[in-house]
Amino acid sequence: MKITYSENRRRADKAASYDVKYERELHKRLSDWREKRLIASLLAETGRLERMLDVPCGAGRLSPVLAPHAEKVFEVDYSREMLKVCRRNARGYEPRFAEASVFDLPFGDGSFDLVVSIRLSHHIPDRGARLAHLRELFRSSRRYVLATFFDENTLKNRLRTLHRKIGGRKRSKHTLTMEEVAGVARESGFRVVRSRRLSSIFSGHCFTLFMKA
Repeated sequence: MKITYSENRRRADKAASYDVKYERELHKRLSDWREKRLIASLLAETGRLERMLDVPCGAGRLSPVLAPHAEKVFEVDYSREMLKVCRRNARGYEPRFAEASVFDLPFGDGSFDLVVSIRLSHHIPDRGARLAHLRELFRSSRRYVLATFFDENTLKNRLRTLHRKIGGRKRSKHTLTMEEVAGVARESGFRVVRSRRLSSIFSGHCFTLFMKA
């Protein structure tokens, strides 16, 4: 039976491997550096807030960038093994942890000043589920949402699609368009503040900051 990406993250060995994923190769280290700088520049718009939700938190790779922006940080992942790694990696802040699905967060409407979800959307196969994930982020926030999605209209995605058509085996990314994302934001009472790609040529990942309208 094929093991899915989500099932893998529940295994202790895979969680440990993910913990060092961005240290193994030069291009991953460069991507990590660029990503953290980009997130920091977007969060400069929000100032320091009271309550932040990071979902999924994974191994806590981005926590050093996120945590300084809130008094209280809630780290959420559906994988208990990932939460264990994140707990071990926590430095300089005291996070609160919860095991939960991104589609059914155990918090009331508007529970957080900022909800963050990085590099999840493109792993969700069903387009409707990707949009549902965004709606759950907006539901849980009373001020800001910072989320990523893989932009369907980027050069990177066009090249990846072409490569697969001619026999390439690289796994497809699950995409959305900016129009779809902005539409869901409006339906939820949010507007786009800033949206930036990790790289205009080498990446289709789009980092977008939303604010309650």
